[in-house]
Amino acid sequence: MTGPDGQTATPGGERLVAAFDFDGTITREDTFRLFLNRIGTRRALAGSFLRRSPQMLSALRGGERRDHAKKLLCHDMLEGLTSEFADSVASATAREVSGSLIRTDTAARIRWHQAQGHRIVVVSASFDAYVRPVVAELGIDEVIATRWEVDPATALLTGRLDGRNVRGDAKVDLLDTHLGEASTIEYAYGNSGGDKAMLARSRYPVWVGRRPMPELAADPPAGGFLR
Repeated sequence: MTGPDGQTATPGGERLVAAFDFDGTITREDTFRLFLNRIGTRRALAGSFLRRSPQMLSALRGGERRDHAKKLLCHDMLEGLTSEFADSVASATAREVSGSLIRTDTAARIRWHQAQGHRIVVVSASFDAYVRPVVAELGIDEVIATRWEVDPATALLTGRLDGRNVRGDAKVDLLDTHLGEASTIEYAYGNSGGDKAMLARSRYPVWVGRRPMPELAADPPAGGFLR
């Protein structure tokens, strides 16, 4: 099977890359808050939002303000938890997402890319601990996602992120590192402002909205990729 230009690989022989956001793109709703509601009580989560309300309001402006607000929220909700407990909550979250929150239209697109022999990478600001098992059920093993930091001496979560929050420009930077600087993103799927940089870098960007995406034929039409 061939891609939109009759190719399944780049001139250098690499497979064409399709990058997918996770929340709202593969899933029907935000899974980060779902995870936080499982990791702590609703009262604790509400208390964190209230205590951090100035930063949460500032986060609506996006960019680094959003990243900062997320770091504060994660610090409040994750600090001091055992990695065993956090992993168990992540596993339960993954089971719920896989069982009832996968968009059927995006799952069909993923199957289409797999049939074309494309290389699929999921790039998400949600936590790797539950994103990875969810997309593994869809046959995807390449994941770039946010991670929490664990103190190796105590096996407790520090409340800090291990590396960058994977949204915005970080998605593109980490994709470049993962794929190699010479690689290109052929297809990209996203649904929010945090995906715009990744979409802008791709040859065939697909904005995933509330309306289901149409299914694609076995082979793409000549001259372009159906949105």
